[in-house]
Amino acid sequence: MFHGSLAQPLFFDGLPERIRWVLDYLAKTSLQELSCGRHDIDGDLMFMNVMEFDAQPAQNKKAELHHVYADIQVLISGIEGIEYSPFTPEKNLGPYQADDDYQLISDIPHKSQLHMFPGMFAVFLPGEPHKPGCQIAGSDTIKKVVVKLHYTLLS
Repeated sequence: MFHGSLAQPLFFDGLPERIRWVLDYLAKTSLQELSCGRHDIDGDLMFMNVMEFDAQPAQNKKAELHHVYADIQVLISGIEGIEYSPFTPEKNLGPYQADDDYQLISDIPHKSQLHMFPGMFAVFLPGEPHKPGCQIAGSDTIKKVVVKLHYTLLS
């Protein structure tokens, strides 16, 4: 997992080429104007989901991880907490949902929490557990975009 701000494109230089391309694309897009739902970029290899919802207390949510796609999450509006860990859990995993590429986890091992503000991004690679949409001080309704990047585009 790594994170940063779309407002600091000089930071993108050291990132993998496709992630750098996605961040540059998002930095040049009017994110506020995106409608909720799926937006294709490169078919099933790269697409984005735009969503708007109320943040929830972390204890009311389950974490997730993906096997096939990396998540590039960008907060458009609101304030969001994301719990995460660089460690792939081996216990307390739900069944893998291959059609939607997710696996739910009841507990994240060695978790940390990221505070997201508009314009910030977080990248979660396959196998990295994360719990987005968590309520923190000032949270209410959030709008975000999640770009799904197929793992084959990372090499």
